[in-house]
This record gives sequence, structure tokens and C-alpha cells, in this order.
Amino acid sequence: MRKILAIDDDSEIRELIETFFTSHQMEVKTLGDGLKALEMIIQFEPDVIILDINLPGKSGMDLLKSFKDHPIAAQIPVIMLTGQSAPSSQVSGLVSGADDYVTKPFDLNILYARVISVMRRSLVQTRQKYGEMNLLRYLVRRYSKRDYTIYTKYLNDYEDYPRYWKAYVPDLIIEKGSKYRCYLLESTQSILEETFLERLKSMADIITLWHKTVELNIIVRTKDNERIVRRIIDENKLPIIVKFINKSSPST
Repeated sequence: MRKILAIDDDSEIRELIETFFTSHQMEVKTLGDGLKALEMIIQFEPDVIILDINLPGKSGMDLLKSFKDHPIAAQIPVIMLTGQSAPSSQVSGLVSGADDYVTKPFDLNILYARVISVMRRSLVQTRQKYGEMNLLRYLVRRYSKRDYTIYTKYLNDYEDYPRYWKAYVPDLIIEKGSKYRCYLLESTQSILEETFLERLKSMADIITLWHKTVELNIIVRTKDNERIVRRIIDENKLPIIVKFINKSSPST
């Protein structure tokens, strides 16, 4: 079931959105402000965010910026709701990272069409990112039970990296005794990015920049990706281990 998070301080608008999209077989969560928006995004994993530009406290524009600065929320398309019909307001939202906008008062059928449109463009990328997060949570649970110290920039309950760390920060670092293991979690989309090789080289530099023993790992989810990544690592002679984790039965 597709998921929508609607953030608007008008309770009637929240109720209209929830009732309408629920009737179209979508799961809907609503918030009256942005105070717990990032927390809700991590827990609920929405496919689209509908965001009012005028919110109490942190404005919709400020909230949009915080979404785009967050590694998970940045992947989720945002449709801005605005009562400001001036083109400058609409352009500002789109430049800041919004995927579309609808001006109040709006027709629910038009909003629905906009939601479906942005979903089609971004659903694969968003689902891949959520898949990486689910795998990350699995690894965190697994290593926590084995008394490893966990570091990850994606979960608020953990430090981003060990004290005195001055190297590249991977997705996950685990520590036990004097040994560290570092992990990158890569999707088909991220492997195709121009910065992929740069990330691998930065990962490899950890060995020379960190004073303790380090094992470097990259995790992929398909056999095709495994072959691609192994070839890139071999061609560039990088000291990184490639691990394939099946989507249905993760193991390390």
C-alpha cells in the first residue's frame, strides 16, 4: 500500500486529505506541525510528503530544507501546499527541492494526480533507500546482540563515528576490541552515480587515516551489482570486501 505523510496546521485540510487518500487505498498519516516530522518519516516510510508552506514554529520552507539535508528524507518527493499564489513563492519552493506545488484552495483530484505523478518518478529510488535502511537496522540489531559498539550517521541513537575519527564516514561502523569494520550499503541507483568510485576511494583511505585495524566492506543486494562492484574494486586495486546479501534472507 502506498503511503502519504501530510503536514498541515489546518485540521480540516488534514482530515480531507486523510479521508480522500484512504478511500483511494493509500495509508495516510498527518501532522499539525513539523516538530516530529523527521521521526515520523523514519518510522512511517512515506512515499510522498504533502507539506504546507505556512506552519507554526518551523515554516514549511525550513522543514523542506531539513528534509533535503537528511539522508533518508531527501529521497522522498515533496508536494508543497501554499496559499501564496505569487510565482516567487512557488519558484522558491521548487528551487529548494520541492517536486511540485498545489495552491490553496485546491481540488483533491488535482492533488491526487500530482501525488501519483511524483510517485511514478521517484518510487524505485525511494524504495531502494528504505531497503538500505531496513538492512542497516538488521545489521545494527545483529551486532548489538554480539556486544559490538555501533556507529551510524543514519540512526539518532548512535554516534556518527568513533572519537578522533578523521577519515571518511561510511554508513555503518562497528567496533570490538581494537578492530573496526566499516560498511557501505549500495543500491543499483547509487552504484550508477558518478560519485560511486569516489566513495570507494574515500572508503579505502580509512586504512591509512585510522590508527587501528580496519576491515572495509560494501554490501550489495543483487548478483549483477556484485559483479559490477567487484570489477570496479579489482580494476582500482581497492582493499574492500564485497558482500552480497539477498533481500529475503540477509546475513553477513
